[in-house]
Amino acid sequence: MNFNLDKISFVFGQLIYLLSTRAYFLLLRCLAPFHQRAAALWNGQKNALSAMQADSANSHLNSIWFHVSSLGEFEQGKPIMEALQKKHPNYKLVVTFFSPSGYLARKENDLTRNVYYLPFESKTIAQKVIACLNPKIAVFVKYDLWYQYLDALKKQDIPVILISASFRPKQRFFKKNATFQRNLLKYFNFIFCQNQTSVDLLNSIGYTQCMVSGDTRFDRVSQHIEQAISIPVIEAFKDNNFLLLTGSSYSIEEQLLIEANAPFGSNRKLIIAPHFTTASRINEILTRFEPNSVSLTDLLANPAAHNDKKVLVIDRIGWLANLYQYADIAFIGGGFKENGLHNILEAASFGMPICFGPKIGRFPEAKEMVSLDLAQTVNDSKALKAWIDFYEMEAIIMANKSLNSRQWIQSKRGATQIILNWIQIHISL
Repeated sequence: MNFNLDKISFVFGQLIYLLSTRAYFLLLRCLAPFHQRAAALWNGQKNALSAMQADSANSHLNSIWFHVSSLGEFEQGKPIMEALQKKHPNYKLVVTFFSPSGYLARKENDLTRNVYYLPFESKTIAQKVIACLNPKIAVFVKYDLWYQYLDALKKQDIPVILISASFRPKQRFFKKNATFQRNLLKYFNFIFCQNQTSVDLLNSIGYTQCMVSGDTRFDRVSQHIEQAISIPVIEAFKDNNFLLLTGSSYSIEEQLLIEANAPFGSNRKLIIAPHFTTASRINEILTRFEPNSVSLTDLLANPAAHNDKKVLVIDRIGWLANLYQYADIAFIGGGFKENGLHNILEAASFGMPICFGPKIGRFPEAKEMVSLDLAQTVNDSKALKAWIDFYEMEAIIMANKSLNSRQWIQSKRGATQIILNWIQIHISL
Protein backbone atom coordinates (compact mmCIF):
# COMPACT_ATOMS: atom_id res chain seq x y z
CA MET A 1 0.00 0.00 0.00
CA ASN A 2 2.81 2.42 0.84
CA PHE A 3 4.44 1.67 -2.48
CA ASN A 4 1.24 2.55 -4.33
CA LEU A 5 0.88 5.79 -2.40
CA ASP A 6 4.48 6.70 -3.17
CA LYS A 7 3.93 5.91 -6.83
CA ILE A 8 0.78 8.02 -6.98
CA SER A 9 2.58 10.86 -5.21
CA PHE A 10 5.47 10.64 -7.66
CA VAL A 11 3.23 10.65 -10.75
CA PHE A 12 1.16 13.54 -9.41
CA GLY A 13 4.28 15.55 -8.51
CA GLN A 14 5.79 14.84 -11.92
CA LEU A 15 2.61 16.01 -13.64
CA ILE A 16 2.51 19.23 -11.62
CA TYR A 17 6.19 19.84 -12.38
CA LEU A 18 5.79 19.31 -16.13
CA LEU A 19 2.69 21.50 -16.33
CA SER A 20 4.23 24.29 -14.26
CA THR A 21 7.46 24.39 -16.26
CA ARG A 22 5.52 24.46 -19.53
CA ALA A 23 3.33 27.26 -18.17
CA TYR A 24 6.44 29.18 -17.10
CA PHE A 25 8.06 28.88 -20.54
CA LEU A 26 4.80 29.94 -22.23
CA LEU A 27 4.44 32.96 -19.94
CA LEU A 28 8.04 33.92 -20.63
CA ARG A 29 7.43 33.80 -24.37
CA CYS A 30 4.34 36.00 -24.00
CA LEU A 31 6.18 38.56 -21.86
CA ALA A 32 9.31 38.71 -24.04
CA PRO A 33 8.04 41.47 -26.40
CA PHE A 34 7.24 43.71 -23.43
CA HIS A 35 9.87 42.92 -20.79
CA GLN A 36 13.61 43.34 -21.31
CA ARG A 37 14.70 40.63 -18.88
CA ALA A 38 12.14 38.13 -20.19
CA ALA A 39 13.27 38.90 -23.74
CA ALA A 40 16.92 38.27 -22.86
CA LEU A 41 16.04 34.95 -21.24
CA TRP A 42 13.73 33.82 -24.04
CA ASN A 43 16.02 34.82 -26.90
CA GLY A 44 19.07 33.36 -25.23
CA GLN A 45 17.55 30.03 -24.32
CA LYS A 46 15.72 29.39 -27.58
CA ASN A 47 19.05 29.68 -29.42
CA ALA A 48 21.15 27.82 -26.87
CA LEU A 49 20.82 24.33 -28.32
CA SER A 50 21.85 25.41 -31.82
CA ALA A 51 24.90 27.15 -30.34
CA MET A 52 25.86 23.98 -28.50
CA GLN A 53 25.40 21.87 -31.62
CA ALA A 54 27.56 24.22 -33.69
CA ASP A 55 30.36 24.12 -31.12
CA SER A 56 30.17 20.35 -30.69
CA ALA A 57 30.61 19.88 -34.44
CA ASN A 58 34.05 21.49 -34.08
CA SER A 59 35.08 19.67 -30.93
CA HIS A 60 34.59 16.05 -29.90
CA LEU A 61 36.24 16.40 -26.50
CA ASN A 62 34.58 15.12 -23.39
CA SER A 63 33.45 17.91 -21.11
CA ILE A 64 33.19 18.75 -17.44
CA TRP A 65 29.78 20.39 -17.19
CA PHE A 66 28.77 22.92 -14.54
CA HIS A 67 25.22 24.19 -14.32
CA VAL A 68 24.55 27.36 -12.30
CA SER A 69 21.45 29.46 -11.91
CA SER A 70 23.07 32.88 -11.95
CA LEU A 71 26.23 34.86 -11.24
CA GLY A 72 26.35 34.07 -7.52
CA GLU A 73 26.32 30.34 -8.16
CA PHE A 74 28.96 30.75 -10.87
CA GLU A 75 31.22 32.38 -8.30
CA GLN A 76 30.55 29.47 -5.94
CA GLY A 77 31.51 26.96 -8.60
CA LYS A 78 34.50 28.84 -9.97
CA PRO A 79 37.17 27.48 -7.56
CA ILE A 80 36.16 23.91 -8.53
CA MET A 81 36.08 24.85 -12.22
CA GLU A 82 39.55 26.36 -12.11
CA ALA A 83 41.04 23.41 -10.26
CA LEU A 84 39.49 20.80 -12.57
CA GLN A 85 40.49 22.70 -15.69
CA LYS A 86 44.06 22.94 -14.46
CA LYS A 87 44.22 19.25 -13.52
CA HIS A 88 42.38 17.99 -16.63
CA PRO A 89 43.28 20.32 -19.53
CA ASN A 90 42.19 17.75 -22.12
CA TYR A 91 38.56 18.18 -21.10
CA LYS A 92 36.32 20.98 -22.32
CA LEU A 93 34.91 23.05 -19.44
CA VAL A 94 31.27 23.95 -20.08
CA VAL A 95 29.09 26.29 -18.00
CA THR A 96 25.33 26.69 -18.44
CA PHE A 97 23.26 29.47 -16.87
CA PHE A 98 19.56 29.90 -16.35
CA SER A 99 19.57 33.61 -15.46
CA PRO A 100 20.34 36.35 -18.02
CA SER A 101 22.20 38.42 -15.42
CA GLY A 102 24.62 35.54 -14.83
CA TYR A 103 25.01 34.61 -18.48
CA LEU A 104 25.57 38.16 -19.69
CA ALA A 105 28.15 38.80 -16.98
CA ARG A 106 30.19 35.67 -17.70
CA LYS A 107 29.67 34.79 -21.36
CA GLU A 108 33.06 36.35 -22.11
CA ASN A 109 34.75 35.18 -18.93
CA ASP A 110 38.41 34.37 -18.59
CA LEU A 111 37.76 30.77 -17.57
CA THR A 112 35.95 29.14 -20.47
CA ARG A 113 34.57 30.06 -23.88
CA ASN A 114 31.91 27.35 -23.64
CA VAL A 115 29.18 29.30 -21.86
CA TYR A 116 25.52 28.81 -22.73
CA TYR A 117 22.01 29.31 -21.50
CA LEU A 118 20.49 26.02 -20.38
CA PRO A 119 17.89 25.27 -23.08
CA PHE A 120 14.28 24.96 -21.98
CA GLU A 121 13.95 21.39 -20.87
CA SER A 122 12.09 18.51 -22.42
CA LYS A 123 13.03 14.86 -22.64
CA THR A 124 14.26 15.25 -26.22
CA ILE A 125 16.13 18.50 -25.64
CA ALA A 126 17.86 17.11 -22.55
CA GLN A 127 19.11 14.15 -24.57
CA LYS A 128 20.37 16.44 -27.33
CA VAL A 129 22.15 18.74 -24.89
CA ILE A 130 23.95 15.86 -23.22
CA ALA A 131 24.93 14.47 -26.62
CA CYS A 132 26.44 17.85 -27.53
CA LEU A 133 28.27 18.39 -24.26
CA ASN A 134 29.41 14.77 -23.88
CA PRO A 135 30.10 15.25 -20.14
CA LYS A 136 32.16 12.90 -17.99
CA ILE A 137 30.71 14.55 -14.90
CA ALA A 138 27.97 17.13 -14.27
CA VAL A 139 28.19 19.53 -11.35
CA PHE A 140 25.11 21.44 -10.21
CA VAL A 141 25.78 24.38 -7.89
CA LYS A 142 23.50 24.95 -4.87
CA TYR A 143 20.09 24.41 -6.53
CA ASP A 144 18.25 24.87 -9.88
CA LEU A 145 17.48 21.17 -10.30
CA TRP A 146 15.91 20.28 -13.64
CA TYR A 147 14.16 16.91 -13.77
CA GLN A 148 14.57 16.11 -17.47
CA TYR A 149 18.30 16.85 -17.41
CA LEU A 150 18.90 14.87 -14.22
CA ASP A 151 16.90 11.95 -15.58
CA ALA A 152 18.81 11.95 -18.88
CA LEU A 153 22.17 12.06 -17.07
CA LYS A 154 21.15 9.17 -14.85
CA LYS A 155 20.03 7.03 -17.79
CA GLN A 156 23.40 7.56 -19.47
CA ASP A 157 25.22 6.68 -16.25
CA ILE A 158 26.95 10.09 -16.06
CA PRO A 159 27.99 11.02 -12.50
CA VAL A 160 26.22 14.08 -11.07
CA ILE A 161 27.08 15.96 -7.89
CA LEU A 162 25.52 18.93 -6.11
CA ILE A 163 27.88 21.36 -4.37
CA SER A 164 27.35 24.16 -1.82
CA ALA A 165 23.85 22.87 -1.16
CA SER A 166 21.83 24.47 1.61
CA PHE A 167 18.51 23.00 2.73
CA ARG A 168 15.75 24.29 5.02
CA PRO A 169 13.00 22.35 6.81
CA LYS A 170 10.22 24.21 4.97
CA GLN A 171 11.43 23.17 1.52
CA ARG A 172 9.23 20.82 -0.46
CA PHE A 173 11.78 17.98 -0.29
CA PHE A 174 10.97 17.48 3.39
CA LYS A 175 7.17 17.60 3.23
CA LYS A 176 4.85 14.60 3.29
CA ASN A 177 3.89 13.13 -0.08
CA ALA A 178 6.81 14.88 -1.81
CA THR A 179 8.02 11.74 -3.55
CA PHE A 180 8.76 13.48 -6.84
CA GLN A 181 10.83 16.24 -5.24
CA ARG A 182 12.77 13.76 -3.11
CA ASN A 183 13.43 11.67 -6.18
CA LEU A 184 15.28 14.65 -7.71
CA LEU A 185 17.84 14.38 -4.90
CA LYS A 186 18.37 10.69 -5.60
CA TYR A 187 19.70 11.53 -9.04
CA PHE A 188 22.85 12.90 -7.42
CA ASN A 189 25.75 10.58 -6.75
CA PHE A 190 26.75 12.85 -3.89
CA ILE A 191 25.62 16.11 -2.29
CA PHE A 192 28.10 18.48 -0.63
CA CYS A 193 26.33 20.64 1.94
CA GLN A 194 27.17 24.00 3.43
CA ASN A 195 26.20 23.02 6.97
CA GLN A 196 25.22 20.18 9.30
CA THR A 197 21.56 21.22 9.30
CA SER A 198 21.37 20.40 5.60
CA VAL A 199 22.98 16.98 6.12
CA ASP A 200 20.57 16.21 8.96
CA LEU A 201 17.59 17.10 6.79
CA LEU A 202 18.81 14.84 3.99
CA ASN A 203 19.39 12.02 6.46
CA SER A 204 15.85 12.47 7.80
CA ILE A 205 14.42 11.45 4.41
CA GLY A 206 16.81 8.56 3.96
CA TYR A 207 19.44 10.26 1.80
CA THR A 208 22.91 9.45 3.12
CA GLN A 209 25.22 10.19 0.18
CA CYS A 210 26.12 13.59 1.57
CA MET A 211 28.54 15.40 3.84
CA VAL A 212 29.38 18.83 5.21
CA SER A 213 31.99 20.42 2.96
CA GLY A 214 31.30 24.07 3.70
CA ASP A 215 30.58 26.78 1.19
CA THR A 216 32.94 27.21 -1.77
CA ARG A 217 32.13 30.92 -1.77
CA PHE A 218 34.59 31.38 1.10
CA ASP A 219 37.35 29.98 -1.09
CA ARG A 220 36.22 32.15 -3.98
CA VAL A 221 36.07 35.43 -2.07
CA SER A 222 39.48 34.70 -0.57
CA GLN A 223 40.77 34.54 -4.14
CA HIS A 224 39.34 38.00 -4.74
CA ILE A 225 41.78 39.50 -2.25
CA GLU A 226 44.72 37.83 -3.95
CA GLN A 227 43.52 38.69 -7.46
CA ALA A 228 42.13 42.18 -6.82
CA ILE A 229 42.89 44.63 -9.60
CA SER A 230 43.62 48.26 -8.74
CA ILE A 231 41.32 50.80 -10.38
CA PRO A 232 42.98 54.23 -10.51
CA VAL A 233 39.80 56.06 -11.46
CA ILE A 234 38.08 54.74 -8.32
CA GLU A 235 41.08 55.64 -6.16
CA ALA A 236 40.91 59.19 -7.49
CA PHE A 237 37.14 59.36 -6.98
CA LYS A 238 37.43 58.24 -3.38
CA ASP A 239 40.49 60.39 -2.61
CA ASN A 240 40.57 60.88 1.17
CA ASN A 241 36.81 60.60 1.64
CA PHE A 242 34.82 58.11 3.72
CA LEU A 243 33.35 55.71 1.15
CA LEU A 244 30.10 53.75 1.46
CA LEU A 245 29.60 51.09 -1.20
CA THR A 246 26.09 49.80 -1.85
CA GLY A 247 26.32 46.47 -3.68
CA SER A 248 23.57 44.78 -5.74
CA SER A 249 21.01 47.37 -4.72
CA TYR A 250 17.33 47.71 -5.54
CA SER A 251 15.20 50.85 -5.42
CA ILE A 252 14.37 50.39 -1.74
CA GLU A 253 18.03 50.53 -0.68
CA GLU A 254 18.60 53.65 -2.78
CA GLN A 255 15.57 55.35 -1.26
CA LEU A 256 16.83 54.58 2.24
CA LEU A 257 20.21 56.09 1.32
CA ILE A 258 18.50 59.32 0.30
CA GLU A 259 16.39 59.41 3.48
CA ALA A 260 19.51 58.73 5.56
CA ASN A 261 21.33 61.59 3.84
CA ALA A 262 24.04 59.02 3.13
CA PRO A 263 26.20 60.67 0.47
CA PHE A 264 26.02 64.27 1.55
CA GLY A 265 28.47 64.60 4.42
CA SER A 266 31.40 66.93 3.78
CA ASN A 267 33.96 64.10 3.54
CA ARG A 268 31.70 61.29 2.39
CA LYS A 269 31.15 59.59 -0.96
CA LEU A 270 28.83 56.85 -2.18
CA ILE A 271 29.18 54.17 -4.84
CA ILE A 272 26.02 52.39 -5.96
CA ALA A 273 26.35 49.13 -7.89
CA PRO A 274 22.73 48.17 -8.70
CA HIS A 275 21.68 44.56 -9.19
CA PHE A 276 20.29 45.41 -12.62
CA THR A 277 22.22 47.73 -14.93
CA THR A 278 19.60 48.38 -17.59
CA ALA A 279 19.53 51.89 -19.00
CA SER A 280 16.25 52.62 -17.22
CA ARG A 281 17.63 51.56 -13.82
CA ILE A 282 20.81 53.58 -14.23
CA ASN A 283 18.84 56.67 -15.26
CA GLU A 284 16.51 56.18 -12.32
CA ILE A 285 19.41 56.19 -9.85
CA LEU A 286 21.23 59.09 -11.48
CA THR A 287 18.04 61.13 -11.40
CA ARG A 288 17.42 60.33 -7.72
CA PHE A 289 20.83 61.66 -6.71
CA GLU A 290 21.28 64.47 -9.22
CA PRO A 291 23.07 66.84 -9.52
CA ASN A 292 25.61 65.01 -7.34
CA SER A 293 25.70 61.78 -9.37
CA VAL A 294 27.74 60.45 -12.28
CA SER A 295 27.82 57.13 -14.09
CA LEU A 296 30.98 55.03 -14.28
CA THR A 297 30.96 55.39 -18.07
CA ASP A 298 30.99 59.19 -17.83
CA LEU A 299 33.62 59.15 -15.10
CA LEU A 300 35.92 56.96 -17.20
CA ALA A 301 35.43 59.26 -20.18
CA ASN A 302 36.41 62.40 -18.27
CA PRO A 303 37.61 61.76 -14.68
CA ALA A 304 38.75 65.30 -13.97
CA ALA A 305 35.31 66.71 -14.78
CA HIS A 306 33.46 64.43 -12.36
CA ASN A 307 35.71 63.62 -9.40
CA ASP A 308 33.89 66.22 -7.32
CA LYS A 309 30.63 64.26 -7.61
CA LYS A 310 29.35 62.61 -4.45
CA VAL A 311 27.63 59.57 -5.98
CA LEU A 312 29.10 57.15 -8.52
CA VAL A 313 26.65 54.77 -10.22
CA ILE A 314 28.20 51.61 -11.66
CA ASP A 315 26.57 51.00 -15.03
CA ARG A 316 28.77 48.06 -16.05
CA ILE A 317 28.69 44.40 -15.09
CA GLY A 318 31.64 42.69 -13.44
CA TRP A 319 33.09 45.59 -11.42
CA LEU A 320 31.62 45.03 -7.97
CA ALA A 321 34.08 42.45 -6.57
CA ASN A 322 37.04 44.76 -7.24
CA LEU A 323 35.27 47.83 -5.88
CA TYR A 324 35.00 46.51 -2.32
CA GLN A 325 38.73 47.03 -1.76
CA TYR A 326 38.11 50.79 -1.72
CA ALA A 327 35.08 50.82 0.60
CA ASP A 328 35.13 51.75 4.27
CA ILE A 329 31.68 50.24 4.90
CA ALA A 330 29.19 48.33 2.73
CA PHE A 331 25.40 48.23 2.48
CA ILE A 332 24.36 45.03 0.67
CA GLY A 333 21.14 44.95 -1.35
CA GLY A 334 18.29 42.45 -1.35
CA GLY A 335 17.75 42.18 2.38
CA PHE A 336 14.30 43.75 2.20
CA LYS A 337 13.03 40.98 -0.10
CA GLU A 338 12.29 37.37 0.83
CA ASN A 339 15.14 35.21 -0.40
CA GLY A 340 16.71 38.30 -1.95
CA LEU A 341 19.92 39.10 -0.04
CA HIS A 342 22.93 39.23 -2.33
CA ASN A 343 26.54 38.25 -1.75
CA ILE A 344 27.78 39.62 1.57
CA LEU A 345 31.00 37.58 1.60
CA GLU A 346 32.81 39.64 -1.04
CA ALA A 347 32.61 42.68 1.20
CA ALA A 348 33.54 40.68 4.31
CA SER A 349 36.63 39.23 2.60
CA PHE A 350 38.07 42.73 2.15
CA GLY A 351 37.26 43.52 5.77
CA MET A 352 34.69 46.20 6.60
CA PRO A 353 31.51 46.75 8.62
CA ILE A 354 28.49 45.47 6.66
CA CYS A 355 24.76 46.02 6.92
CA PHE A 356 21.69 44.80 5.05
CA GLY A 357 17.93 44.53 5.36
CA PRO A 358 16.25 42.30 7.96
CA LYS A 359 15.04 39.37 5.80
CA ILE A 360 17.95 36.99 6.26
CA GLY A 361 16.20 33.80 7.38
CA ARG A 362 17.37 31.84 4.34
CA PHE A 363 20.97 33.02 4.55
CA PRO A 364 22.98 31.18 7.23
CA GLU A 365 26.13 33.18 6.57
CA ALA A 366 24.23 36.44 7.19
CA LYS A 367 22.73 35.13 10.41
CA GLU A 368 26.16 33.96 11.59
CA MET A 369 27.77 37.31 10.81
CA VAL A 370 25.05 39.13 12.74
CA SER A 371 25.42 36.75 15.70
CA LEU A 372 29.19 37.38 15.74
CA ASP A 373 28.68 41.16 15.53
CA LEU A 374 30.40 41.23 12.14
CA ALA A 375 27.31 42.62 10.40
CA GLN A 376 24.11 44.43 11.29
CA THR A 377 20.57 44.46 9.96
CA VAL A 378 18.76 47.77 9.43
CA ASN A 379 15.00 48.13 9.21
CA ASP A 380 14.68 51.73 8.08
CA SER A 381 16.55 54.88 7.10
CA LYS A 382 16.93 56.01 10.71
CA ALA A 383 18.85 52.83 11.57
CA LEU A 384 20.89 53.11 8.37
CA LYS A 385 21.85 56.70 9.15
CA ALA A 386 22.90 55.80 12.69
CA TRP A 387 25.02 52.92 11.36
CA ILE A 388 26.79 55.10 8.77
CA ASP A 389 27.39 57.96 11.20
CA PHE A 390 28.78 55.63 13.86
CA TYR A 391 31.47 54.08 11.68
CA GLU A 392 32.42 57.38 10.11
CA MET A 393 33.31 58.60 13.60
CA GLU A 394 34.72 55.38 15.10
CA ALA A 395 37.82 54.55 13.04
CA ILE A 396 39.33 52.18 15.64
CA ILE A 397 36.15 50.14 16.02
CA MET A 398 35.83 50.01 12.25
CA ALA A 399 39.40 48.71 11.92
CA ASN A 400 38.78 45.99 14.51
CA LYS A 401 35.54 44.94 12.81
CA SER A 402 37.38 44.76 9.48
CA LEU A 403 40.10 42.52 10.91
CA ASN A 404 37.55 40.20 12.52
CA SER A 405 35.65 39.88 9.24
CA ARG A 406 38.78 38.87 7.33
CA GLN A 407 39.70 36.31 9.97
CA TRP A 408 36.20 34.84 9.90
CA ILE A 409 36.40 34.43 6.12
CA GLN A 410 39.76 32.68 6.38
CA SER A 411 38.44 30.28 9.03
CA LYS A 412 35.71 29.09 6.63
CA ARG A 413 37.97 28.09 3.75
CA GLY A 414 38.46 24.51 2.57
CA ALA A 415 35.28 23.35 0.79
CA THR A 416 36.99 23.30 -2.61
CA GLN A 417 39.65 20.80 -1.55
CA ILE A 418 37.10 18.50 0.10
CA ILE A 419 35.05 18.33 -3.11
CA LEU A 420 38.12 17.86 -5.31
CA ASN A 421 39.34 15.01 -3.12
CA TRP A 422 36.00 13.22 -3.51
CA ILE A 423 36.00 13.68 -7.30
CA GLN A 424 39.55 12.35 -7.55
CA ILE A 425 38.63 9.20 -5.62
CA HIS A 426 35.21 8.47 -7.11
CA ILE A 427 35.20 9.84 -10.67
CA SER A 428 37.41 8.53 -13.47
CA LEU A 429 38.64 11.60 -15.37
